[in-house]
Amino acid sequence: MESLIDRYEIPDLPGVYLMKGKKEVIYVGKAKNLKKRVSSYFKKVHIDKKTMELVDHIEDLEFIVCKSELDALILENNLIKKYMPKYNILLKDQKTYPYIKISLEKFPKVSIIRRSKDMDIKNGDYFGPYPNGSGFLLKTLIKIFKIRDCNRDMKKIYPKPCLKYYMDRCMGPCVYKGVEESYKQSAENAKYFLKGRVDNLLKQMKEEMEKSSRSMEFEKAIQYREQIKAIENSLKTQVTEVLKNIDEDVFVCRQDGDLLFLTILKIRDGKILGVNNLRVDIPIEDDILVESFLRYYSNEKMPKNIILDSLFAEKKEILEGWGKNFLHINLKLYFPVVKSRRKKLLEMAYLNLEEEIKKYYNQKDVLEEGMKVLYETLNLNKFPRKIECFDISNISGKDAVGAMSVAVEGRLAKKHYRKFKIKTKDTPDDYHMMREVIQRRYSKLAQIDLPDLILIDGGLGQLNAVEGVFIGLKKENLVDIISIAKREEEVFKAGETSSYIFSKNTEALKILQRLRDEAHRFGITYHRNLRKKRVISSELDEVEGIGPKRKKDLLKRFKSVKRIKEATLEELLEIVPEKIAWQIKKVLN
Repeated sequence: MESLIDRYEIPDLPGVYLMKGKKEVIYVGKAKNLKKRVSSYFKKVHIDKKTMELVDHIEDLEFIVCKSELDALILENNLIKKYMPKYNILLKDQKTYPYIKISLEKFPKVSIIRRSKDMDIKNGDYFGPYPNGSGFLLKTLIKIFKIRDCNRDMKKIYPKPCLKYYMDRCMGPCVYKGVEESYKQSAENAKYFLKGRVDNLLKQMKEEMEKSSRSMEFEKAIQYREQIKAIENSLKTQVTEVLKNIDEDVFVCRQDGDLLFLTILKIRDGKILGVNNLRVDIPIEDDILVESFLRYYSNEKMPKNIILDSLFAEKKEILEGWGKNFLHINLKLYFPVVKSRRKKLLEMAYLNLEEEIKKYYNQKDVLEEGMKVLYETLNLNKFPRKIECFDISNISGKDAVGAMSVAVEGRLAKKHYRKFKIKTKDTPDDYHMMREVIQRRYSKLAQIDLPDLILIDGGLGQLNAVEGVFIGLKKENLVDIISIAKREEEVFKAGETSSYIFSKNTEALKILQRLRDEAHRFGITYHRNLRKKRVISSELDEVEGIGPKRKKDLLKRFKSVKRIKEATLEELLEIVPEKIAWQIKKVLN
């Protein structure tokens, strides 16, 4: 697994990491330091089975850099809700970080909501989330604004108020219905407080504090002072969660020579749900913002709100006109300059853009250098931008398969992988099997489609077998062929008898090792699947009366031959007739 993290330049920054299987996100996690946290998965020996299984299924990684650990915490929650990853146990039950709810009724109630399924905008306004301090915030609201948190029925008039009324923590609307107007104003002030729009509120409270002080009402002045302090301590802007249910994208780009890098932060329903990092490797001579903007939104759904760098404010009319005329959207563009929520989102997008650019160039330089070393050391005819690697997997010749892994520009290119079921040999002859696979792969392949380099898993014997095939095809001068032997990691080149030894730390050797290991892994997986099918078929075929349909029905019901053997007679009778059920018990047990 070391080879997997070697592919990435993981930043020493807070953020969220997404671990991916073959087709989907299988785990989402947060980290104060992405590099340390992600590396720990692959460098430590894990005891718990869940983590061991998770690491075994990781095929790819993705990172979203955040400005703070708090932002990473909230973003992690949003992404878990979006992808529902298999290995995220704690948050898959739709629990969420606490929100503050102020109900929509005659005398609003304040409460904490912890489950997203309990959030209904028809019966309340919601604020948050608050990963830390939601309980303290609730108490602060009650203390400052005297809003109820009880479950009393406000349609009734109770004989006396509860204890909080006497503690000056509630206006007592359960008894005193005449406080409706002042109660309503207090609830609105609480909402302004939670939205962060409290400048006027604080100004008014400070005036009241000074007025009380001048009137010698020191106790009341102290109360105002404590309330103001509580409000100021509670005002913390959270970038990764917006207070309104809005859809918007944060769009940033940077041109570097002939490359254009794009980062788009996607916000839906007020939540950051992900980041798109794209690279356009075609020279763009026109306006980089307009060109990249049109390229991206020609294939992506555009929200009505887009946040852009103020450098592009002069393009506002052009972009809004394009959105209206071509996408029929009344586009709203924002170019934040002063400190604000949108400005912080813009900064977060640029942070991710910078990391993406750094990762690209760092990885590209390393891989380019590795390919250069291969090219020069092995004296290759072509620069090895595309390499195809072959491996044979079998047990005593049975279920023999060939596997081909591929690297393009030094990176594994899984969509180009191929597998071959050996047809001409059923005895252990790796040379013959390799010749068959190579013949099938290259006999009809045009010269233009040949890779720059072919890598064989093995020593001189396997290499000579492959070279013989190319001589027979009269293509021996069209492509370089090398092999890598596992024991000493020696590299052999067709036409030469001496081996090449690369330093174990060089990227040149790592490129070859990654390809070899991938071909082996890919082949072993295919071989095991074929063997499993053959073993299952051979055992069930021994039972008289079981044909393809009944075999399929039995495996569908019991999942494996082992479970069929362990099944009771009554369970078997649910699938097959009694005579065959007895045959199964007799033959398989």
